[in-house]
Amino acid sequence: MKDKADLAQLPSSKTFVKDLGGIPDIHFTPTLNSSQRLSPPDPNFEKGAAMKEFATIERVLLALLLAAGISIPAFAQTTEVVTAGVDHPTKFIKGPGNTFLVSEAGTLEPNTGRVSVVDRTTGVRHTLISGLPSGVDNLGGPPDQDGTTAIDLDGRVLFIASGIGDGATNIGGSQYPTESPSSPLICSVMAVILPRHFESLNSEFVMTMKDQEDIAQRHWVRITNADGASVFIVLAVDIPDYRPEPRPNAPNAVRTSHPFGLELVGPDLYISDASYNELLKANLLSGSLTTVTAFPNRPNPLFGTIGGPFIEPVPDNVHRFGRKLLVPELTGFPFIAGQSDVQSVDLWTGERETVLTGLSSAMDVMPVAQRFRRDGYYVLEFSTNQLANAPGRLRRIDADGNSTVVVPVLPTPSSMVRDDRTGDIFVTNIFPGTITRVRF
Repeated sequence: MKDKADLAQLPSSKTFVKDLGGIPDIHFTPTLNSSQRLSPPDPNFEKGAAMKEFATIERVLLALLLAAGISIPAFAQTTEVVTAGVDHPTKFIKGPGNTFLVSEAGTLEPNTGRVSVVDRTTGVRHTLISGLPSGVDNLGGPPDQDGTTAIDLDGRVLFIASGIGDGATNIGGSQYPTESPSSPLICSVMAVILPRHFESLNSEFVMTMKDQEDIAQRHWVRITNADGASVFIVLAVDIPDYRPEPRPNAPNAVRTSHPFGLELVGPDLYISDASYNELLKANLLSGSLTTVTAFPNRPNPLFGTIGGPFIEPVPDNVHRFGRKLLVPELTGFPFIAGQSDVQSVDLWTGERETVLTGLSSAMDVMPVAQRFRRDGYYVLEFSTNQLANAPGRLRRIDADGNSTVVVPVLPTPSSMVRDDRTGDIFVTNIFPGTITRVRF
């Protein structure tokens, strides 16, 4: 959408229910991420004195190892592809019960973005919503699809972000807006109210172009599937598609938006914009959209050999961890190994701090806390050397900065989520369109 107006006010939770009628128990509440949810009770907690004695011995042995400076790496036992046929998976989150939700950018056909439900045990995928905004652009090089880029779930309210799609094109190294994008909902976030037990529905919800046009006009849209269940969709956040960025030989050039991460905290939806290089905050009650922090460029150590004088940060995800937001930075061309990092942003003050350094094309980060050990992180790297088309990997970094490679080879990983019950990590791989299970 060009020349977008300011955000309209999104109704409060009670207004959501009142306006829709017959949709009870829908409300926005802060969503705890995987690092904050309480672990399920251990069924073997009190099985007798023998187990208690073993736990005491284990604690003493671990303490002695740590005191001696011996690290305890977390090695993956096995990896297996559990799901195939995923259309350009971008983000992976926990769903209700035994499920995950995955956002998919779509195919090379316009408006083929979708959100799917994946069974944690079997890996079986079924489509939840299809026909979401998408298009093909050349902003990152060869033509590639860009559509559904991020999702976040709060109860039965699903937030869906759409990228720039074919809303801009690269001509001579500069970006220019296109006159007729395939979707009126590029660079936006929709709020979708899902029916109860949506994870087990037998048929999908199909969004039409008429639906997209109505949503773009800020109307509520109801979509009914083949089984008679309904979803209700409204435009939650409308990010300006582009900003002027004139250059000496390109006075009409622009810089496009590219929302690529979502995290709901109370009434505020935080958005990592991988092209504006900013962390945005949309207040869903007032409709305001503000910049929390802008991530600065960094000097290119290879300038003079390859690339320009600076490297862009490219913030590509956002997760809440306590009173901070964790934001991995992919970093732009020439994609130098070791230049990527993870930033933290204080929810109260907006202050920014570097948490992890020395990474390569970081795509996702997951805080972990383990018994008898200090907190650490799992980090997902898209590639260890993008210019050489090297695969990505999964690393474990402890609180002291010690790094262990958990999975050395992953094909263009884009997002990860952990099953709290098993400890296994599931990873989406964007280009092969697969999901890998990492067993521990």
